[in-house]
Amino acid sequence: MTYLLDTDVVIDHLRKRQRLHDEVIATGCGISMLSWGELAYGAQKSSFPETSMAVVDDFLRENGVALVELSREIMRAYAHERARLEKKGEGLDQFDLLIAATALAHSLILVTRNTKHFSRIEGLRLAGE
Repeated sequence: MTYLLDTDVVIDHLRKRQRLHDEVIATGCGISMLSWGELAYGAQKSSFPETSMAVVDDFLRENGVALVELSREIMRAYAHERARLEKKGEGLDQFDLLIAATALAHSLILVTRNTKHFSRIEGLRLAGE
């Protein structure tokens, strides 16, 4: 696995706003458990929750997108970056920080439309979609 998909690029792909590059899918990609939670939340808010959740699950299964569980290494990267940012007087949404920590802990490239947002994370490799 080379890439970690941010929630926004999965949503754009599912809504057919912007398709994922074939290279990203072919090389191997995953999503954080937190992104899955955000996608499930969005599905629950929709007019057809079961259908919307099935679309998400089908996308993951059909494209071989791995679900990356939280781990001690991820939480260590999260704690380090959160403390570092707080010392600088900067903040970042906690889910976004955990998604970034997932990419850091697994040496993955984070694919996101929010490259500016994530650029404050030390050592995080980014790819814009």
